[in-house]
Amino acid sequence: MKLKSFLIGTVLAATSMTTYAAVGDSQSVGVTLYGTPATGYSTNFGLTHLVVGSFTDVFTFSPSVGPSLLNAWVQTMNLGGNHDIDFGSADLNGHALTFTPTGGIEAGWLDPTWVSGPLVLTVNGISNSVTASYSGTLNIDPVPEPETYLMMLGGLGILSYIGRRRKQS
Repeated sequence: MKLKSFLIGTVLAATSMTTYAAVGDSQSVGVTLYGTPATGYSTNFGLTHLVVGSFTDVFTFSPSVGPSLLNAWVQTMNLGGNHDIDFGSADLNGHALTFTPTGGIEAGWLDPTWVSGPLVLTVNGISNSVTASYSGTLNIDPVPEPETYLMMLGGLGILSYIGRRRKQS
């Protein structure tokens, strides 16, 4: 009788683990950008996956931005053999992030890129353990409007005119 109960328990445990490992844990998250259009924006983000398996996470950042220079960084660290995430790919508005090889510490980054509009970051990967997490940052620098460049050029023109008049005197 004990052997039969043991075998049934073992089969049920193996079946549940197989089902558990096959289930993904994809998430969609809204993230607030902090700052202003004049000074730029910055924020941090991250997720913890509670299920083993592949995932596709989507981060939607708000507010939308005008023409801006942006960089992004995602990272995960697994020093003790637990909480391991392997990144597959990530892109921000169609611009792919570059990743280090998979291992104990993984990182992905987006070199400064021009963007405009609503920002959406999609991260694909595999959570190899329960409670595996990653985090990231997003920094956005505003691009001056054409009027700003015209004012700067006008100011330089006035300074050169004043300099020439002083030289002639």
